[in-house]
Amino acid sequence: MTRVRGESVAPGMAVGQVRLRGFSAEATGRRIAADEVETELNRLREALQKSRAQIEEIKQKQSGSLGEAELRIFDAHLAYLGDAMFTTEIESQVLQERLTVRAAVQTVFEKYDRIFQLVESEMLRRRASDLRDVATRLLRNLEADAERGAVAPVGPYILAASKLTTADMFNLDNEKVDGIVAEEGGMSSHAAILARGMGIPTVTGIRDLPRILRDGDLVVLDASAGELVTAPDDATLAEATAAAQRWKATKAEAPKPADLARHQTRDGTPIELLGSCGSAGEADLVRTFGMEGIGVYRTELQFLVERARPSEDALVSSYQQVILSQHGRPVSFRLLDVMAATLQVGQQGAERNPALGQRGVRGLLASQDLLRMQLRAILRAAAGAEGVAVLVPFVTGTADLQRVKSALLEERVALKKAKIACAAEVQLAPIVEVPAAAMSLAALLNDADFAVVSVDDLQAYLLAADRDNAAVRGYHEMVHPAVFEMLARMAKDAERREKRLVLFGESAADPTRVPFYLGVGYRSFSIAPVRLRGVLRVMGRYSVEECRRVAARILEAPRTLDVQKVLVNLDVQ
Repeated sequence: MTRVRGESVAPGMAVGQVRLRGFSAEATGRRIAADEVETELNRLREALQKSRAQIEEIKQKQSGSLGEAELRIFDAHLAYLGDAMFTTEIESQVLQERLTVRAAVQTVFEKYDRIFQLVESEMLRRRASDLRDVATRLLRNLEADAERGAVAPVGPYILAASKLTTADMFNLDNEKVDGIVAEEGGMSSHAAILARGMGIPTVTGIRDLPRILRDGDLVVLDASAGELVTAPDDATLAEATAAAQRWKATKAEAPKPADLARHQTRDGTPIELLGSCGSAGEADLVRTFGMEGIGVYRTELQFLVERARPSEDALVSSYQQVILSQHGRPVSFRLLDVMAATLQVGQQGAERNPALGQRGVRGLLASQDLLRMQLRAILRAAAGAEGVAVLVPFVTGTADLQRVKSALLEERVALKKAKIACAAEVQLAPIVEVPAAAMSLAALLNDADFAVVSVDDLQAYLLAADRDNAAVRGYHEMVHPAVFEMLARMAKDAERREKRLVLFGESAADPTRVPFYLGVGYRSFSIAPVRLRGVLRVMGRYSVEECRRVAARILEAPRTLDVQKVLVNLDVQ
């Protein structure tokens, strides 16, 4: 049995046979004879037609489970398949260079991929990802005849791919994919966004998969931990199979009415459990699972999937849909939290370290038209609604918050003067992820209605460890005493000012940490809907007083090892 670590893209657990895709040579350098040209061109036309039909079918199948923004990803793929320049270049390679159609597709794709990767714009780089998906689908359809005789896994399988692409996620048998492991593919790729939206456990960053795996191998994919287990022993397999079944049940079934009434600790202390989401489909899950509203709605997807910046009216329509989906429950919209280069805002040219550059509120303040368009859209969408809030990402101090507050007030006044319906009141809150903001939380709360603590990002900056960098993953996952001391300090600051503090992120739903959070005073959580049952289970096992004792032991622990010992001994199953 071997355990291999990668990067978690979408949480969950899956057990199944492996199906390797995308590792064979995608093209051959063989030149074709003149009498083969027409045959190859016919193969291209058939593959294009088949690819378009597959994407249309996928859109229809997924229309009920994915939101508008996610479905537009497939529109981008259809646009590439219908792009005359793209197809003409492929045909030219066949006609003039006498390449096979598979070699021609690969050659043209590699040319565009190099162009996209050389530019500084993150948006164009994501288009390269879309083009890769389209080329991959074409190649899969071109090699379909060769694969017809291959032995495919029976029933659900774990897809092992060279790159995380929608072409492999969405085949005609896509409902059989229980999990995905890939060598390459980032958190922000369209395939990753869709994997999270569909609840498919996904891990990337595991190299040399053909060396590690063979078709038909039985594996365990613990995507929450970013781990692939090959040749599992009987005990590991039994435990993982049970966990995978629980995961599927969590995805498929909404909590029962009795569970919905149990958003409280064992001794009856009420806890607010809100949903974190980034699409209309996920927003529906928040309501279906009986959560108390949306604690963090990520607004980036609508900007990332469009070739052009969405209009204000398009944003209004999207945000209204989210607000209406909650039937009066609160909704907090996080303003765009991307690096400036992604949307080509702010300063021109590449930043040396964009993660510490114009990201979040900094990029928005440098692009006032974008900031104000999003604020107007939220104000208009919230007309007649209550409980709508604006979350400001990457705040460092009060000046950031005050500038956004001024813009929000000015846009509300302008809308009223123009007699455009808008919200009478919208709350404003900083997202605390920078240590400087955490240390000055008391001052921030003087200018805010509440605050949201992004645990994962705060930990990354506090420990100077990128959570997506495999080389320093151990540092980011470290249960460092400083992290717990900082969280406890913020809880006290919020309590003194009688302001609400919402804990947000993957770590906010970590069962081993929940007793600590409750013990130091956190009473509001914003978590992914699929993590709800796990948090409810832990809450039902502990009283607040027991959580306080757990927190006291953690805060007294001088070393990481001592903190780990306390967490390991907790009863969170």
